[in-house]
Amino acid sequence: MNSLSWFYAAAAGWGLAAAVALTGGSSRAALRAACALSALGGAAAVAGGVSSLLWGNSHVVSLGDAVVVGTMQLQASSLAGVFAALLGLVAVALAAYAPRYHQANAGSALYLAVYNLALLAALAVFAAANVVTFLVAWESVALLCYLLILRHPRSDTAASGAFWFLALSEAGFVLIIAAFVILAAKTHSLQLDVIASRAHLVTPGWRDAAYLLALTGFGFKAGLVPLHVWLPEAHPVAPADGSAFLSGLVVKLGAYGIALFAFRLLPTGATWLGLLTMAAGALTAAIGILYALNERDLKRFLAFSTIENTGIIITAFGAAMVFGSYGQRALWAFLLMAGLYHVVNHGTYKTLLFLEAGVVEHTAGTRDMDRLGGLIHRLPRSAVISLAGTLGIAALPPLNGFVSEWLIFQGLFQGFRTGSHLIGILIVVAAATLGLTGGLAIYAFVRGYGIPFLGMPRTRPAAEASEHGQPVAGPGLLAVACVALAVGAPLVLLALSRAVRTITGVALRPVLLPGNLTVIPAHTDFSAFSPTYLAVFLTAVTVVPVLIYLAGRPRADSVIVPVWDGGMVAFRPRMQYSAMTFSAPTRVTFDALYRPSVSMHRASDDPAGRSGPVHYESEVTPVFLRYLYRPVIRAVEWLADTVRPLQSGDVNLYLLYVFVVILLAYLIGAL
Repeated sequence: MNSLSWFYAAAAGWGLAAAVALTGGSSRAALRAACALSALGGAAAVAGGVSSLLWGNSHVVSLGDAVVVGTMQLQASSLAGVFAALLGLVAVALAAYAPRYHQANAGSALYLAVYNLALLAALAVFAAANVVTFLVAWESVALLCYLLILRHPRSDTAASGAFWFLALSEAGFVLIIAAFVILAAKTHSLQLDVIASRAHLVTPGWRDAAYLLALTGFGFKAGLVPLHVWLPEAHPVAPADGSAFLSGLVVKLGAYGIALFAFRLLPTGATWLGLLTMAAGALTAAIGILYALNERDLKRFLAFSTIENTGIIITAFGAAMVFGSYGQRALWAFLLMAGLYHVVNHGTYKTLLFLEAGVVEHTAGTRDMDRLGGLIHRLPRSAVISLAGTLGIAALPPLNGFVSEWLIFQGLFQGFRTGSHLIGILIVVAAATLGLTGGLAIYAFVRGYGIPFLGMPRTRPAAEASEHGQPVAGPGLLAVACVALAVGAPLVLLALSRAVRTITGVALRPVLLPGNLTVIPAHTDFSAFSPTYLAVFLTAVTVVPVLIYLAGRPRADSVIVPVWDGGMVAFRPRMQYSAMTFSAPTRVTFDALYRPSVSMHRASDDPAGRSGPVHYESEVTPVFLRYLYRPVIRAVEWLADTVRPLQSGDVNLYLLYVFVVILLAYLIGAL
C-alpha cells in the first residue's frame, strides 16, 4: 500500500468510529467498538506517515469536483508525514485510554464522535494538496475542537475556555487565508506543489508579507507569545484525552503551517524573517516555562509547558531559515530535522502527561498540586509512567527530549558559520535563552512531579487514591515510545533525514550517521554522541550499585529505630514544601514579569495580630492578558454598546438602513 492508501484506511477507521459512537447509543460495547476502530485508524496513520517519510511525496490525487469548494486534492508529503505519524500515535494512545476514562452515556458517545471527526479533519490538513482543501480542513479542526473543549457546556469555565480557543483560531484563520491569497494570486495556482515551484515569481515584498501573515496566523494555533492565551484557558477545562489531543497534536498544526511556508512554499527567505521567527520562538520558550513555574493546577502547568516546547521548535525552524539565507544548506536542513524530531518527542511525552493528569484528577478529585502528595504509593504504575514523561520533557538523558534538544543546541552553537558576527551573536543569544529555559524546565518538573507524587499526602482524598480501574495501556504505550525514540535515535534520524532530503534536497545521511550508532550534527569537526550507548551506559550505572547492594547486604535481621527529626515531635503534611513555596525563588527573581497582586487576611480581630491564622493570597495576571487582550476586549465591548441602539427592533428603521446602503453603493458606483 502507498502512503495515501494508508491515509484512506485511517480516514475510514475514524469515520466508522464516529458513526459507531453516534449510532451505538450509550452502551459500553459501542464505546469499546468505537475506540477499537479509532485505534486501527491511528495505526494506519502511523503506517502512512512513516511511508511518506521513507519514500517521499506521492502523486496528487483529485477527488470530486464541487461547485462551491472546487476539487478536493490530496497528497502524502514527507513534511506532513512526520505530523501524520504523530497523529496516528496519539490516536492509538487515546483510543486505549478512553474506554476506562469515559462513562458509557450519550454525552460520551457524542464526544467520541466529534473527537474522531477531529482526527479525520487533522489528517486532511496534513494530506491537503491545494489551498481550498487545506483551509476547509483547517476550519473543520477548529470547530470540532471547540466542541471537544465544550464537553461540559453548562460550566462557565468550559464556555470561557472554548470561546478563547475559537476566537483566536478564527483570528488566525483570517490571516492564513490572506497569506494563501497572496501566494495564489502571484503564482496563479491553488495547488501547493505549483505554488512551491513558482515561488520565484513572488516579489520579495509580497513573499515577506505572506510569510508574516502565515507566521502570525499559524502562531495563534501553535501558541506563540503573545498569541498563546487560549492554551491555559482551554486545556484545563477539556477532558484529559481532549487536553492531550490539543497539546499533543492540535498545537502541532500551527508548527506544521509555519514549516509549510518556511521550508516548502517559500524556502530560503530573507534573513530578518528567520531572525524574527527565531526570536519569537526563544521568547515563547522563556515566557512559557516562567509562567508554568507559577501554576499549581496540573493542567495549566502542562499547558504553559506546551508553550515552552512550541518555542523550542519554532526557534529551531527560525535558526534554520537564517542558515539557509546564508547558504549554509547543511545546517538549514539539520535544524529543520532537529525541530521535526522535537515535534514528535513533545507530542509523545506531553500526551502522556496530560493523560496521567487525568488519572490523578480522577483518583484524588483535584488537580491542585498543594492538595496532592504521596501518590507514588497509591498510584505506583502511574508514578513510573509519569516519571518517563517527566524525564523526557525535562530533557534529561537518556529519554527522548534530551536527544532532540541536544541536536537543536548543537545547531545553534554553530552560528559562527554564517560569517556575520552580529548574526552569530544573535543565534548564540537564542541558544542561551533556550539554555535558561532548559534549566528552568528541569526545576519546574522536579516540582511538577515531586509535589504530587512524593512526600506525604496533603489531603484525605490524596491519601485514599486508588489505581484500581484506571487506564494504563495508553500512557504506557507512550512511555515505551519515549524510550524507543531515545534509544532508537539513529533509526529515527535516518527516517527524518530522508524526509528532509525530499524537502530541502540536502543529503544529511553521510555526515549525520557515520555508523556505530553515533550522531554527528551536520559538520564532522564539531561534536558527536550516541544516544543508544548513552542509554546503555546510564542503565548500567543505575543497575550496578543495585546489584552490589543486593550481593553485599547484611543477612542479619533488620531493626527499625526512630529517625532523628531535629527535635520535632511529629512531621505533618503541612510542614512540607508546597508547590508555590518550591518556586518562590523564581517568582522573586522574575517579580517584574509576574507583578502579583498580594493580599493578607487575619482570622483574628486582635489589632496586634497576635492570635489566629493569617491567610496570604497572591494572584498573577499574565502580562499579555493584562496589557494586550483586556484593552482589546474593553474596546470591543465599547463598540458593541455604541452600535447596540441600531438594533431597535423597528422594521421601518431597518428598511431605512437598507435604503441608505443601496444609495451609497449607487453613488460609489457612479463615481
